[in-house]
Amino acid sequence: MSKLRRLLLCSALLAGIVLLGAQALGMLTAHRHLSRQLAQQSESGARTLAWVLGRAPSTSHEREVLADELYSQGLYARLRIADDASGDSVERGPAAATDAGSGAWHERWFSLRAPAVSLPYASPDGAARGTVTVQGDATLANDTLWQGGVRAVGLALSAGLFWALFAVSLARRIETSASRDISQRVRALAPGADASPSGSCGLEGVDQALVDARRQVDATVEEQNARIESLQSEIHRDAVTWLPNRKYFMDRFRAALSDRTAEAGGHLLMFRQRDLAQINRHLSRAFTDQWLRSSADRLRRLVDAQGGSQALLARIGGSDFALLMPRSSAPQAGVLAERVRRELHSLRVPMGKHGWCRWALAMAEFAPGDGMSDTLARLDHALMCSESADDDQIAPASQAADSTRIGEYSWHDALTTALEQHKFALAVQALQDVSGGLLHHEASLTLHDASGADPVPASIFMPPAVRLGLSAECDIQALRLGLDWLYAQHGALAAPVALGSLSQPGFLARLEKMLGDRPALTRRLIIEVDATGLIEQNTEMRELCRLATQAGARVGLTRLSQHFGALEHLHEFPFSYLKLGGGFVAGLLRSPGSQHLAATVAAAAQTLGMAVYAEDVPDTATQSILEKIGIHALRGAGVNFARPHDLAPDHQWVPS
Repeated sequence: MSKLRRLLLCSALLAGIVLLGAQALGMLTAHRHLSRQLAQQSESGARTLAWVLGRAPSTSHEREVLADELYSQGLYARLRIADDASGDSVERGPAAATDAGSGAWHERWFSLRAPAVSLPYASPDGAARGTVTVQGDATLANDTLWQGGVRAVGLALSAGLFWALFAVSLARRIETSASRDISQRVRALAPGADASPSGSCGLEGVDQALVDARRQVDATVEEQNARIESLQSEIHRDAVTWLPNRKYFMDRFRAALSDRTAEAGGHLLMFRQRDLAQINRHLSRAFTDQWLRSSADRLRRLVDAQGGSQALLARIGGSDFALLMPRSSAPQAGVLAERVRRELHSLRVPMGKHGWCRWALAMAEFAPGDGMSDTLARLDHALMCSESADDDQIAPASQAADSTRIGEYSWHDALTTALEQHKFALAVQALQDVSGGLLHHEASLTLHDASGADPVPASIFMPPAVRLGLSAECDIQALRLGLDWLYAQHGALAAPVALGSLSQPGFLARLEKMLGDRPALTRRLIIEVDATGLIEQNTEMRELCRLATQAGARVGLTRLSQHFGALEHLHEFPFSYLKLGGGFVAGLLRSPGSQHLAATVAAAAQTLGMAVYAEDVPDTATQSILEKIGIHALRGAGVNFARPHDLAPDHQWVPS
């Protein structure tokens, strides 16, 4: 039992060291605190005495009375009032100030001494009259410090004594019990010994009992391990899809970010079911769970077959899923992400006015040392942009500006503050045809912050605004600023309106009132809407066109080439112009079918009295094709209205 005794002795020594260290630290802390209080007491007394003497003239007798009254309070060890005019001085207490830093080392460490503070005092007119010196009394502080120290030491000694008694008693009990048990087992090993309920038995009985106990322990351990594995699986799995949940995904993602090997890094694909709430409302909950479970099973088989053992598919939220692809190159991740996108496309279920349920996808590359929150924030913003684009293409979450690396709640605070403090402005650019004639101006809402950085364009903050239900307020700001611009400028101005704003309560009513209040300016205003609205929000689009035309404004349609299905509804709306752009215009030169389709759109628009504009024109060859078709208003990287100075947009800032 020597090891037990050594263990108890070491623990006792460790406890003693801890107690002594705590006591020393407490005494040092109290010493410093009381020293600061004494210094403040001396300074406060000096300031008070100087203030009293400086308020009114005083005689030598009055100064003595004042010094006696302050000294009799018992708060100060020394008072001295020196008058420069008469050379007299009044002093109470020791004749010489005691320096707090003098004396032997034990006096400096264990005794408290207040410093003497000297301050000049002056008459009310500012003339110097003398000097006061005050030193606080440290008697009470020393008594308090030593009483507390003695009590703490007594408590530590009492605890040490109690521990010593307890350790001795415990060691004796353990030694006695162990000795008795060993003696019984040794006697049970003797030949001819009888087994007894107390545990004394023959050697064969002890061996068999040990074997049986070992078997029981092994069986219990196996059962407990199986149960632990089952519980861990339930903890790390989603209850519906049985995919790894958010906690398990975060742990794996954190491990991938901390990987420092040569192949470290990878890609992360996030996808969101945009219509899960509508599916739950229109279909049964059991059907939704079964659909999610079967979809997750198909995706898991796809990832296991194509992504390797390191790829992880997880459900990180109600409608959010993630595919972690560590140590994957860009081509490998792109191929797997495209296969997942196609699988999701085939797993859609029919919806009401949307036709089919919709997915939003975004992918980001990560490297060792990247911040998890930054990567997830970039992905969340890319998902919001994918939702605004209203397609199931994979949105890249590139290393964007810091303004996009914030989460949904931060966007809500930023946009709410901007709306309250009027931090929005308009960037206005002229739209001209190929001959240089002005068609109209186009406005884009921008967000300014207090730091003076570059303004944030609408392409960055409008997707979060749509998600958070703040797009209507932003669009009202844009239209109000547009009307203000029309008041100071000539020509027409086009301002975009998000489709998410049309479905928000009260937006159309507010828009109608705004347009009705300024009819002269409204006649030069053009409201731009996305072509998706003709399919998904037909009723709201009709109401928008009705109130806009009644007020004298015009309506333009954008991104028609991304939603050619809107062509069948085109004749139902009084649009002023249509816009083609994106990959359709960029690939026009290489696709005769696209050229024919563009010519058909231009002919249909001409029949309906609508103009056609083209954006994202890559080169002059594409420009020539568009001009032959009859599209003469162009914008793009390779061509800007055929005038060199238009390559630099003329931004006219309209403050909010």
